Amino acid sequence: MLFKPVQLGREALDRNTLIADRKSCKRFGPCGVGERALYLSSFCLNCRYYLPWSGVTRVFKRVAMSKGGFSHKGIFASIPYLVVEYDGGEEKQCTYKYEEQVDQLLACLKRTHPEIKQVSAAAEERLAEREQPPKPELTQEAVDTLRALKAAEAVLKKRPDLYLELSKSARQLRQLNLILSARRGGNMKKREADIPPCAERAKAAMEAFLTDYQPFPLPSRYAHPIVLRRMRRCIETGRAATPEQALEAVKSDLKALNSSVQVSQEEHDEVVAVKAMFLNEGYR
Repeated sequence: MLFKPVQLGREALDRNTLIADRKSCKRFGPCGVGERALYLSSFCLNCRYYLPWSGVTRVFKRVAMSKGGFSHKGIFASIPYLVVEYDGGEEKQCTYKYEEQVDQLLACLKRTHPEIKQVSAAAEERLAEREQPPKPELTQEAVDTLRALKAAEAVLKKRPDLYLELSKSARQLRQLNLILSARRGGNMKKREADIPPCAERAKAAMEAFLTDYQPFPLPSRYAHPIVLRRMRRCIETGRAATPEQALEAVKSDLKALNSSVQVSQEEHDEVVAVKAMFLNEGYR
């Protein structure tokens, strides 16, 4: 081990345990998830620090947006961070180059350490406030739809790699199409060679996975837990009663977001993850 990880927090691991755990940890960009500890980066070194799991209270994503902020064209100029709260209020922030690596680490933590909260305290308060307003009485059809959407979300969480790749490849395809369109004066004719095959593979993989879970309440090209959660909110607030109506309401909400709309950090994260999938498909 060239650099021994530096202890963060009150608890320490003995040298042999630390060496073995860091060596076998799962890497997600500059940070890693071990059996005994979470490994965090410094400014220039990967996995420079370690935090035993007993001291970790929250792990969440923070996105610093540029002055341009949200773009209705589907591009966000942003810097993603992994933020870790530990020992009753201490905080460590790690810079990432690729936002999907933060998402992959959080998905891994959700499976291995579901007890660790993945939102900040401020976000938790806002989410609680969102749940407080009285909700309309739901019809039996709406209740059945909610049950189906929750079951569908549980299905997708069996394979987080599939929906994360679906989101990632959609964002890459959206960016490429915008670049090509700008270079050709906006009158380009799409060619197969211009479209990354990874986007088609991601959609095909998701479609194949969902074959055993039919009927599924939304098309496989939009199969992401965030889409399902937004559909559930549409049902719970009385805007829809069926999966089809809820999906149309979600599409309407996404279309309404443009450069003049201010959104919360939580809304930003959701929109970044799924809007490119809808834009690429023309909201069909």
